[in-house]
Amino acid sequence: MKNDILGKVYVKQKDVYFKYSANEQWTGEYWLDGKKIYCKVVSVRGFTKDKYVAHNISNLHRVLSCDLFVKFNDGTNHMMPRAHKDNDHDGISIQVNKTNLILQVGQSNGFADATGYAILKYIKTT
Repeated sequence: MKNDILGKVYVKQKDVYFKYSANEQWTGEYWLDGKKIYCKVVSVRGFTKDKYVAHNISNLHRVLSCDLFVKFNDGTNHMMPRAHKDNDHDGISIQVNKTNLILQVGQSNGFADATGYAILKYIKTT
């Protein structure tokens, strides 16, 4: 720990090279139980109904976050960090199981021309 001239205390983080990637990588962080936190980017492309996308994560234990963002052919960007689904909106519900990222869409969806990414942060069983 280090104090600055105003008396604030700072904790130096470990020097970790981090670059978002479709390959699994350790973030340099640890979860409450001491397990390493990993990150992986999963590509998603157009969907008009529920879509299953293999994430290829071995020994997945718990997903800590999943940020989904897509871009449409008209150039608009949509961020969905608090995704939802209902029958009246273009909502998306995100689920992650042992093998897939599952995007569930509402009835009036418009994601057929959407392309984007889901950023998963997670811990593993081992």
